[in-house]
Amino acid sequence: IVFRLAGNSEYNMSPLKTYTADIDAYFSPYKDHPAVTLARKLASERDVGFDAVMGLAVRLSPPPTLKPVVAFTDDVPDARFGKDNAILFAQRLADFYRDTHFEKFLAAHQAFYHLAEDRFRVVLNDLDLNWYKSFYGDVRTGQYLLILGMNNGGGNYGPRVVWPDGHEEFFSIIGCWTQDDSENPTYSTDYLPTIIHEFNHSFVNPAFDEHKSEFASARQVYEHVADKMGAQAYGNSDTMVFESLVRAAVIQYMESRGHKSSEIQRLIRGEQSIGFVWMDELVELLHQYSSQRAHYPTFESFMPVVAQFYRSLAPRITETIASFHLRCVHVTGMRPFPNHSQNAEPAIKELVITFDKPLDPQAGPRHHGYSISLGPDGEEHFPISGTPEFLPGNLSIKLPVALKPDWDYSFVLTPLAFASPVGYPLETYTISFKTKR
Repeated sequence: IVFRLAGNSEYNMSPLKTYTADIDAYFSPYKDHPAVTLARKLASERDVGFDAVMGLAVRLSPPPTLKPVVAFTDDVPDARFGKDNAILFAQRLADFYRDTHFEKFLAAHQAFYHLAEDRFRVVLNDLDLNWYKSFYGDVRTGQYLLILGMNNGGGNYGPRVVWPDGHEEFFSIIGCWTQDDSENPTYSTDYLPTIIHEFNHSFVNPAFDEHKSEFASARQVYEHVADKMGAQAYGNSDTMVFESLVRAAVIQYMESRGHKSSEIQRLIRGEQSIGFVWMDELVELLHQYSSQRAHYPTFESFMPVVAQFYRSLAPRITETIASFHLRCVHVTGMRPFPNHSQNAEPAIKELVITFDKPLDPQAGPRHHGYSISLGPDGEEHFPISGTPEFLPGNLSIKLPVALKPDWDYSFVLTPLAFASPVGYPLETYTISFKTKR
């Protein structure tokens, strides 16, 4: 909440609009509290945000004390904080809790929190925590802690805490990006891969850190996908590598639980579409690890093989990217007027989008074959007024629209569901136009 007040965009996603409106109404009088002022300064000057914030949160005692439970250093909880800033922020956070009478806000929303917990239970039916020891070969004992981040929107995090006595805590902090008509949280099994993903960080990241010096060639790979990685707040090649491994390990988990090959394929293609174009190869590499556990008893022991994979990928990354994009689906046109038209007829009731490859009408997590997001102009400029319909041959889709004169419109066709029958996704495509007077 403090970093929301400070203006960090990742803590200002607001799918649960009633709840976040309550946050803003209750805490806005404190937007210049010393804790918020410090958060704003740390975000601006030291790039503190995203996982750094959650990494500090899990290393504090419960309120109202909010004291560090492990020794803070220049790297713990995060180098972006630094030791002195982390200690100072924890002190000011405790002041914020006291000065805002934070416990009153928590008490007023207990029913909301309990509803979220009850609804989340459906996701846990297929969660097998024993898989982690089996897959990673790690005999460390630790406690798995799953936290619902009600103000995190689509942000999810996987910090790990090592206590002074050596025992560990593995966290999966899960945001919420779905809601019902009453703007209360809803959850489905679509959240399961995210839980697995975030717990994976507690095992993948330390294994990578032990072999970090072997991954110099990953920098060359990163240069070619930096835009897509940066859009996900993955700012360097180290983050790219362990994110790729975390995601490939999620796919290993889903395979181990007997998920359909079509779902596995969708997961692989989805990762490729957001920049990890080598994901199919990396998944195969982890199959090698799983089949040779006598030789590779732990995931950490396999890391030199992963490093060699990135060394082999670096000189062919341009070709790998081009090959993937060639197989993807692309928009070829729009009628009755073209994209970017500045004189569109407002009486038009339908748009037809055409593609260079047939689409699968059953693709996507909800099996309806299409995924369309708001455009850069926001909800007031979103023209689609009904359910899209695939036309015969599946090379085009009809979109019902409601337009008015002299108005800008925009929307985005995304790869979340648009895909070919063999799973290759649509290249993200933004449509924008303006109607005439």
